[in-house]
Amino acid sequence: MSDPGATVRVLPSRSMRVLVGGVEMITTEDLRWWLDIAPTLEWTFAKTYATTAPHEYVVLGRGACPLSRADFVRAAKVIVTFGEPAKFYSMTGIYLTSPDGRVKWWTMDADLKATDLINQATIERVYGPQNAPTTRTTGFTEYDSIATDYDKSRNTAHDADVRHQILNHFRDRAPRTLDVGCGTGALLDLGVVDPLLYTGIDPSQAMLNVLVRKHPNVGRLLPMRFQEAHDLKGNFDLVVAMGVQEVDVAQLRALSPVLLIVT
Repeated sequence: MSDPGATVRVLPSRSMRVLVGGVEMITTEDLRWWLDIAPTLEWTFAKTYATTAPHEYVVLGRGACPLSRADFVRAAKVIVTFGEPAKFYSMTGIYLTSPDGRVKWWTMDADLKATDLINQATIERVYGPQNAPTTRTTGFTEYDSIATDYDKSRNTAHDADVRHQILNHFRDRAPRTLDVGCGTGALLDLGVVDPLLYTGIDPSQAMLNVLVRKHPNVGRLLPMRFQEAHDLKGNFDLVVAMGVQEVDVAQLRALSPVLLIVT
């Protein structure tokens, strides 16, 4: 999980750096690459959605599109890393807005490595109530840079025990859950807590974006460090902190008199 106390630091300006375990880093250099190249692409107007949801797109290998498969994947990871959740009617996606606030980009593939199409629309094109979770944070941490591939390298050693404790304690009852340092949503991935009764805290925008992609109906996200969440009340049945460093166990216990799990 991402550490609520993680410090912000400047990352080396290298695109798609490969780390141990094959985890690729996305940095601000990759963002600059996309912002530079996007205006130069030949975007195709989506005739099928001309009246219902006007937008444009580029497709791998079609027309004069100069982007390779690796470029499409890189762009998709940039969108998830630096974008924010928004709604298209009942569907939640991650959208990256241009610096001038004129256009936004998004992809549709669940697996970013399968990305072969990128959509673009003007920013005023919104559909349905915009009640998606908030993930915006300030600064950029190393957790942001590895978020899109973080699940590949996450330590899962405690997952089975955490799952067992929750199922054994609550049985068929869905607990009101607080997940401190929730990262990409490992606790939700275990399938033992209800997303609608879930509150996640994490200071990494990109990690929270990955969580939203996997669990779009998540109840509440707080894009901040645990120490900054001053309005939390002790009305949780379950508080979990998986892999979080320097956590104040006494503070966590005060929020859940029922069950506290710290790994």
